Amino acid sequence: MAIPQLVAKDSENGGTRRVRLPGSCGWLFVYAAALFALIGWLNFITPDDRQYSRLAESFLAGKLYLLSIPQAGADTAPFEGLYYSALGPFPALLIIPLVQAGIYHQGLLSFATSLVVFYLCFRLARRFEYTLGEACWFALAFCFGTSFLGVSSLAGSNFLAHVLCVALLFWAINEYQGQSRWWLIGVLIGFAMATRGPAGLNILFFVLVLLLSDSSMRPKALAWLKLLLPFAGVVVLLALYNFARFRNPFESGYGYQLNGYGAPYALWNVPGNTPGPPLDLRNIPSHFWLFLFGLPNTNAVGTSVLLISPYLIYLCSVRRWDVVNKLIVIDVAVVLLVVLAFRSTGFEQMGYRFSLDFLPFVFWFLMRSRITLTPGFRGLIFAATVISLGLTLLYLATGVDRRRNDVVTDILPREAQLYTRM
Repeated sequence: MAIPQLVAKDSENGGTRRVRLPGSCGWLFVYAAALFALIGWLNFITPDDRQYSRLAESFLAGKLYLLSIPQAGADTAPFEGLYYSALGPFPALLIIPLVQAGIYHQGLLSFATSLVVFYLCFRLARRFEYTLGEACWFALAFCFGTSFLGVSSLAGSNFLAHVLCVALLFWAINEYQGQSRWWLIGVLIGFAMATRGPAGLNILFFVLVLLLSDSSMRPKALAWLKLLLPFAGVVVLLALYNFARFRNPFESGYGYQLNGYGAPYALWNVPGNTPGPPLDLRNIPSHFWLFLFGLPNTNAVGTSVLLISPYLIYLCSVRRWDVVNKLIVIDVAVVLLVVLAFRSTGFEQMGYRFSLDFLPFVFWFLMRSRITLTPGFRGLIFAATVISLGLTLLYLATGVDRRRNDVVTDILPREAQLYTRM
């Protein structure tokens, strides 16, 4: 059998050279290709819930409200007789040309973006002089050994938001490690915020790293300006978008969002959803417990990140604590607290999918700490891919029964009466 070969960049002379890979490394890429073939097939056969394509159609017609409404108004936000999308608008804007041309397929977009995520994670590892094989292990770990596998396998709109957001975050991190064009980083994090609000909080890292840099005040202020102007521009546009729909710049729609039975999430009391406002600090303890110690069950409301990504235990072995690593930890902690405060843990998921709003930064932390990919580390990554794939297939197989167990009567009685009077 021929040993696989790849063309790699030669950083010393700017040319390219043949890099002969060990057979085991070649099989690693074959394994990744097989897993991608599987999720590509799953994306192709699962139906599109059309949340983003509906919103894109509304934008094409010059409207902010939805022109077509899913059954029972599922995941929409009714306000003053009209139905709006609670999802971030960036993905809908992105697909407008495809929707207009009549060639949009959400599963294909999700699959293509997943390939981009694999490359960006691989590329980031190569920036820290990991070998081709080691970089592939990191990309395998992220794409198939985290909650990312659960969202990249299905053509759901909420899942697509995560896939796109992860791609934007990895792109921003790669840009920081590469050319550090601050305006581009600001744009990318702004687009991430216009996809999933909590992901936009990662701007905190870049603001702090500039603040603590050794540069003089003038170049530092100029860098801040380049970073924050495009980001602030996106934030202002989002505020105007929200005000035009709900007469409140801070209301994205989650305060009015309905579940699949036409009942408001704010009143729905089921595993994985706590009745109340979208954000509540009282949700953090129980959600944090699920985040760390949740066990698999057919409710599919969350599983421990340490179970599906056991290699993350190697975070405890990090010895590099420079300023950048400390800022990454601060950034991750802030985003984690926000997603834990959200009333939902995320439905129909493998792992804890809201962790994807900061997980690229965790992988960056591992890479720049120069964690050694020991046989034990690689073994845990392989185990994670098997566990994650098994749980994803389990949740797919039990999806119908799970929906039968969700009933609309699980609304808090007192608040349900208030809702029926509205």
